[in-house]
Amino acid sequence: MKGLAAFVMRGRLQASGVAALVSALPLLSWLGASIVALVVLRRGNKEGFLVFLWAFLPLVLVYQTGGDSSGLIALLGAFLTAVALRSSVSWVLTLYAVVIAAVIGSLVFMQLSESILTAFVDWYVDVMESLAADTGAPVVTPAAGQRQAVSYLAMGQGYMMVLALMLARWWQSVLYNPGGFKQEVQQTRLTPKASLPLVLVMAGCLMTDGFGTWVGVVSIPFVVIGSGLVHWILSRQNRSNQWYVMFYITLV
Repeated sequence: MKGLAAFVMRGRLQASGVAALVSALPLLSWLGASIVALVVLRRGNKEGFLVFLWAFLPLVLVYQTGGDSSGLIALLGAFLTAVALRSSVSWVLTLYAVVIAAVIGSLVFMQLSESILTAFVDWYVDVMESLAADTGAPVVTPAAGQRQAVSYLAMGQGYMMVLALMLARWWQSVLYNPGGFKQEVQQTRLTPKASLPLVLVMAGCLMTDGFGTWVGVVSIPFVVIGSGLVHWILSRQNRSNQWYVMFYITLV
């Protein structure tokens, strides 16, 4: 990974070429988002936007051939959140931006990839109906199923943006500021003032019928910053890697 980051930072040609190549590969498209974010963080918004355009092109072809816009949304979200992190130098504000980008991205996905969303909703409703028959849980209506399915897609997009951005920030730290990423993440805290809007939105979701699953999207800042706090505690106690593995298994 460090070698890849060092290569793409040699120049615009290398960054654009690798970003375009990996974006064209379904299982590696997230790497393209990380490369774009790295260029934004290190070389600025203008240079990052030029690399973004090259990574964007193969994803447009993917959308035109298969109708899947998720890669486009994740790439755009990673670019915008990298811009937010570069300008604010605040993970708290950046994670707020991730939540907003994930929600807007899910609405865009509904419009651009309606056929894929419909198939996913139909599958999700069938699964929930089978679960209801086995456990006696309430049956999910198609309308509620769509809201819940979209919330899961938004949550997935949000965490994809976070992972792409964190990989980019780690690359930047390894190449130019060893140890900086670890210190930055572990020292990030959510103050009561910063937490209050998220808590209010989460409460609103829970009190609104059919929107409870959107809590997973709004809680992304809590999960990310809380994970950083756990890393800090385990690091201070010199725990083995097994503790980190156990934590993430429990989290999932």
